[in-house]
Amino acid sequence: MYVLTRGLGAPEAACLREACERIGLPLKEPAAQDPRGLAAHVADDLLVAFVAAEADGSAPLELREITREGAYAVLVQAAPTAKGTLAAVRSGAGFVMAAPLDVERLAPFLTYLRDVAAPASAQVLDLDETGVLTTPSASVRLSDAEAKALRALADRRAVIVPRPDLLRLTGEDPRDVIEALRARFREVGSGAQILKVPHMGFRLVGEVRLKATA
Repeated sequence: MYVLTRGLGAPEAACLREACERIGLPLKEPAAQDPRGLAAHVADDLLVAFVAAEADGSAPLELREITREGAYAVLVQAAPTAKGTLAAVRSGAGFVMAAPLDVERLAPFLTYLRDVAAPASAQVLDLDETGVLTTPSASVRLSDAEAKALRALADRRAVIVPRPDLLRLTGEDPRDVIEALRARFREVGSGAQILKVPHMGFRLVGEVRLKATA
């Protein structure tokens, strides 16, 4: 996952940059003169975009391109007004923040979006027959046990997979395999999660698309 920004003033951009560095989220900052518009920089694993408000506090039209793809949009206003905030929400902004931004507030906010509330589009992974796990940002090869466990979770998406089933499939301690898979998800920047259901097993939150090797 990554964060996208456009049009922020230098202090706000620096603050966002520091917050992203602190929690390890990549930040994409298209050049101000880029003629392609913000939508050209939107990929499936976009977490959130921070966009500067227009002079009247309203949201730029391109904000809808962000939310249409399923990511979050934060409108940053220099001088918040009730009218501007209402217009921003109607334009698709999920959040409205007032300048100046604060690193101590931004870092927990971004951490929450990444770890708890990642958009569905950022929870999609591809797994091929050789065990390579891929997102738009990165790829990593899974161990045989990790790949078998992930396929089992993907086959029973949103259903609890019992620990004995994972042990039988992988031949390894399910807790170790699941912890390794969670680390792999972080490695490729995915918002997918594997939830532990006490005394029962594990459940996948996200989508794993099983791909045939070309």
